[in-house]
Amino acid sequence: MPKKIAAITAAIMSLAVLASAQFRKEDVKVNKLDNGLKILFLEDHDIPNVALYTFFRVGSRNERPGLTGVSHFIEHMMFNGTPKFGPGEFDRRMEFAGGANNAFTSDDMTGYTDWFPAAALESMIEMESDRMQGLLLDPQVLESERGVIASERRMGVENNNDAILSENVRATAIMAHPYHWDVIGWMSDILSWKRDEIMAYYKTFYAPNNAVLILVGDFDPVRALELIRASYAAIPAGPPPPVVSTVEPPQMGPKEVIVRKEAQAPSFLMVFHAPSGASPDFPPLAILDLVLLNGESSRLYKRLVRDEQLALDVSGGTQESIDPLLFFIEAKPRPGVDLVKLEAVILEEIEKAKTGGITEQEFQKAQNAIKSGFFFGMQSINGKAGQLGQSEILHGSYEYLFSEMDLYAKVTLDQVKAMAAKYLTENNRTVGKLIPEGGQK
Repeated sequence: MPKKIAAITAAIMSLAVLASAQFRKEDVKVNKLDNGLKILFLEDHDIPNVALYTFFRVGSRNERPGLTGVSHFIEHMMFNGTPKFGPGEFDRRMEFAGGANNAFTSDDMTGYTDWFPAAALESMIEMESDRMQGLLLDPQVLESERGVIASERRMGVENNNDAILSENVRATAIMAHPYHWDVIGWMSDILSWKRDEIMAYYKTFYAPNNAVLILVGDFDPVRALELIRASYAAIPAGPPPPVVSTVEPPQMGPKEVIVRKEAQAPSFLMVFHAPSGASPDFPPLAILDLVLLNGESSRLYKRLVRDEQLALDVSGGTQESIDPLLFFIEAKPRPGVDLVKLEAVILEEIEKAKTGGITEQEFQKAQNAIKSGFFFGMQSINGKAGQLGQSEILHGSYEYLFSEMDLYAKVTLDQVKAMAAKYLTENNRTVGKLIPEGGQK
């Protein structure tokens, strides 16, 4: 295909994507039940399907020592039965109706995602409302699932070199805030959770006043609200969840973490304290993240992987979060590479961003990547439901979604340079190195 025709075709496809992804703030209809459950409706009749997403304002951020990992554990248990629907029944009914589901737990939220033919709406609402109030926590099933989580931690963290380094670096960089531990939690906590503690946590954080229900797709809003009221209105509101008041103190100097264990190759991770997703500093730092780390044309990839062949890959960046979290730079060193040299090259590239900023071309490329990612992510009813829910949890309202691209459009080159100088500093830095047992220092 000639280049000119290809460019025109790409432009037409991009416009089509934008047209399908865009919707107005006025298109989102908001309802709230007396028990505090917030409901967001967005009609989309392109296909006869519905996405029903339930977000709870709970994640590892809301845990405490002794109960770390419990949010993730409850996510698992939510598929293991209530008095009304036995273990596995949720999945069986969902699949029989032609639908699918999933769930996730993060630092700040837990989400339950259902997508299904429109005809199954009543059944799906019935099942979701049931497990919001009727989690069984059968002792035998609880112990079985505890074993699953413990195995997940052994395989996913303790036997994963990159993950164990990340856990150690995170726990060193963040001392006070609950972001100190990862979503999976500590093994000693996993093995010692008590059923009554889990149930108390569930009743506190899985109450309707701590949730938002999102319906996107082919449905009648009047009928849908009737079904939701019939299934959810009688669920009592819970007590106000405890506020996370701990503020991470400023880091007072560079930190280094050395992990020694059996490994085929070393691992390397550098982190800096970063702003929360709601901070005005976040958009310019996110642009810098893309310039340094996004793809094969990024500065660190070109320098570490292509030019000097110090690493096999490099990745990382910022993460939207309720409270300040971290800016990650993870490199996979080539065998035999000196980690001190690898670190020095990364610091050189950071210094260039702090003193010289980024180019106009890099800036525009990052802006384009942010816009395309934003709109492509909302092509589907699932993407729209997910974006609305995350805006609600991370920014306090779904309305943030409709101003997000404006915030990025206002970022300047000077702001990006200023954020590099503000956050990517020596005193703000923690470096982690996993060294194969008996290997290099």
